[in-house]
Amino acid sequence: MGLKEKFADLSARLREAEGENLLAVIVYGSALAVPGGAKRSDYEWLIVLRRFNAVDLRRVGPVIHALVEAGYALPSFFSERELRDSLDVFPIEFRQMKRTYEVVYGQDVLANLEASPANLRRQVEYELRAKMLRLRSLFLPASQSPERLQRLMTDSVGSFVHVLRPILELLGEDPPVERRAAAARVGERLGVDLAPILRILTLRDEPVSLLEVEIQDLFSAYLDCLGAVIEAIDKLPSGR
Repeated sequence: MGLKEKFADLSARLREAEGENLLAVIVYGSALAVPGGAKRSDYEWLIVLRRFNAVDLRRVGPVIHALVEAGYALPSFFSERELRDSLDVFPIEFRQMKRTYEVVYGQDVLANLEASPANLRRQVEYELRAKMLRLRSLFLPASQSPERLQRLMTDSVGSFVHVLRPILELLGEDPPVERRAAAARVGERLGVDLAPILRILTLRDEPVSLLEVEIQDLFSAYLDCLGAVIEAIDKLPSGR
């Protein structure tokens, strides 16, 4: 069964709620990269309306509530104009959508959208710097307990890898889907040792208890390698 058939009821209910105002329903994300083994929460959604206001949110609310109750992720909502105008501020998100997606209803609104490398580099640096500042702030309460500090690392590392993948796009490569492979390749291309990130990814998937000194040392190395990545990104030409 294809995705259009799988989600025909969702499309029908959204059309019933919005009529001609519904422009597109698109599925994207890791669920399409690993067909057959995907969880419902792996499906990501883009819903595009010709216009979008609070009345439209109320109309589609019951449909989306049922979708989330069934275990699926909340969709991203855009109006047609917002989609075009947001390319410069959300290049990471749009490139992620375009990497693997399928239109289950309506127009292929992503086909002709392209985010510039300059905007992508800018967002990558911004996201990494913002996440680094947040990580430093969260260290203070987490450092009261070795378990909390280890959890801070394993909880945060996925969001960093999400931002690392587009670095490979800036360097002309398709990023690997698997987190460890993507992080390792970024380290190779930038000449930065990302062993701490790889270690934390392993702890995330295969938890083990570390000694307090090991946790403190790993966190220090984590910050150092993230700082080195940010420094390398800052030096990349904006036009690549």
